[in-house]
Amino acid sequence: MPLASLLPPLLAEAASRHCRLPVLLQGDPGQVLSQALAVVAQRQPQKLYWLGQDAPAGSIALQAGNNYQLLGSECDMLIINACNGINADLIAASAGCLRAGGLWLILAPPDQQWCQQANPAHASLLPYPHAPATHQGQFIRFWLILLAHCPLLKLTLSNNQLQITQQLILPPYHTPTPVAPPYASADQQQAVSAILKVVSGHRKRPLVLVADRGRGKSAALGIAAALLVQQGKQKLIITAASPGAAATAINHYQQQMADNPGLHYMPVDQLLLAQPELDLLFIDEAAALPTAILKQLADRYSRIVFATTEHGYEGTGRGFQLRFQSYLDQTQPCWKRLQLTQPVRYQQHDPLEQLIFRSFLLQQPTTAPLYQPGQPLQLRQYQPNDWLAAPDELLAVFHLLSQAHYQTQVKDLAALLDNPQLSVVALYQNGALLACALLSYEGELEAMLCQHIYQGKRRVQGHLLAQSLAFHLAQPQLASQRLVRIMRIAVALPLQSSGLGSYLLGQIASLLKAQHIDWLGTSFGVNPELLSFWLTAGYTPVRLSHFADNASSEPSILMLKALNANALTAQQLRQKLGSELYNCLTEYPENLSFSVVKELIQPPAASLNQTELELLQLFAIGQRPYQLVVGLLLIWFNKNYLQLDPLTGEVLAARLWQKQNWQHISQRFQLAGKSDCIQLIQKQILKGTDWSCQ
Repeated sequence: MPLASLLPPLLAEAASRHCRLPVLLQGDPGQVLSQALAVVAQRQPQKLYWLGQDAPAGSIALQAGNNYQLLGSECDMLIINACNGINADLIAASAGCLRAGGLWLILAPPDQQWCQQANPAHASLLPYPHAPATHQGQFIRFWLILLAHCPLLKLTLSNNQLQITQQLILPPYHTPTPVAPPYASADQQQAVSAILKVVSGHRKRPLVLVADRGRGKSAALGIAAALLVQQGKQKLIITAASPGAAATAINHYQQQMADNPGLHYMPVDQLLLAQPELDLLFIDEAAALPTAILKQLADRYSRIVFATTEHGYEGTGRGFQLRFQSYLDQTQPCWKRLQLTQPVRYQQHDPLEQLIFRSFLLQQPTTAPLYQPGQPLQLRQYQPNDWLAAPDELLAVFHLLSQAHYQTQVKDLAALLDNPQLSVVALYQNGALLACALLSYEGELEAMLCQHIYQGKRRVQGHLLAQSLAFHLAQPQLASQRLVRIMRIAVALPLQSSGLGSYLLGQIASLLKAQHIDWLGTSFGVNPELLSFWLTAGYTPVRLSHFADNASSEPSILMLKALNANALTAQQLRQKLGSELYNCLTEYPENLSFSVVKELIQPPAASLNQTELELLQLFAIGQRPYQLVVGLLLIWFNKNYLQLDPLTGEVLAARLWQKQNWQHISQRFQLAGKSDCIQLIQKQILKGTDWSCQ
């Protein structure tokens, strides 16, 4: 029986049960493609999404990087031609687009052949010098193991005969409560009502909307914004980690209010800088933003709606809940959490959604590990080939890494299995995972390649630490040494601040020193807390990015720790960084934390004589204008910046180091104007100066 004959009754049953039909068809690539095209010709879907090669005319070929463009879009059939490789991120992202009654079809070689072939679609995950056309990773093999335990109709095509090798039982369907347009579900209608109450109710009672993908969460933001504009509210802003993450909400707003552009997108860095007055702030995919950024927004705005995906392909929701919502408990205890559970395109127990969640490890655990201080701890290092025999351990590690980072994607799971230079060091107690770190083995590059990187002629994938040392820091000789970069470190959230992270870093250093690694490094979006943690662990800052990261709104810092190398090199690089910051601070992001700046910067050493001190004292009591003492004030600030109260230090740094004008400084720190700024400085000078020892 051909596939086109087998599928119609199954698709009819899936439509009646309001779910999608996931099918895996394996066999000769040409034959399975022919079967799939016959199904397309027979069904003639209105909108066909196609992943991989040989997309037929009239289909929409999805490409890597389409993830956010897919949010909110729909299709009737989705076919994945995996015979020449698969993009796991795109598979996970696109699955939510398929309507109930639709076919989700993967075309693939037989298991053994599929596991042995290369996967060029994951070329971006492979470090130099591994070639994507020939490298055999472990992701496909691992995915097949998981698919065997997922709701999936698995078919084998041999000699044009279909054989069912894995049966699928479709779930029963219970009709949900009907709702009137523009709402897609009762959950969505309730969410819109809750959003409106944030505006009409008491201040400082933010709403947190939580949902899996496909629940109409982003659409609820757009519908609510349209209703607010109809009520006369005009100051509405939506922000997110990227414009694409806010597109669904804005599209739904425009469907209701095509002629009234009342909802505007503003990047989070601009929002923090401009701080406009708002009737309501929407934050979509809030889990993709760092907790520190969310805290700043929560402190600044009294009416906010946070919307976040709980499981989705980003895999970030659980960490958001446990980290940021605890902050709301402390600072705004009347906040409300609303969870949307009803899917809008398919039923609650849809088999394809379950398949995506299970096979890509997106469902988060609900139990926390127990830690007994003083009891023995066990350390284990995993390589990519170890995970096939330890799927439960990989599940726990991936979940923990997802909680600790705001940009986890399915490709990060694929990298753990396909990238031969990635390794995980995990800390256990009584079999429970307490903490882990993701390591990237880098460096050992050829001398000529190091020179080419230094000269700006080459970039090498998968060697961020070596690349930065050779190019940004002009140290090509270090790129030839044995390097390891700590990409992420994660401690189970209930156990944070218990010393486990620091202990794990110490164990990693000992482990890698024994492996003859020369340098340990790390790079992250810098904030005072993280910088303090890594400094305490003995890491030396050597480079600060000139630009803020789009997702974190923080510049990245690079830090080094010598294991079997000369630590003096790192100290020299730190001194160079400190001097550059002082001379060129205007070239760095202006909202860079003063706590970070004063830890890194190294102003020139100079002192004021007695006459200069007297002039500064006269300024402090209002007997000299600022313009006549600005040079003296700079010398005084360079010597005393570590002892000043935070606000005065930030104002002085903005004026003397960053060269900002008084109007901008006043707006940035919410001061009345130039006179307020100067009075603040004068009070600090009078309070904090020993006039005999400057």
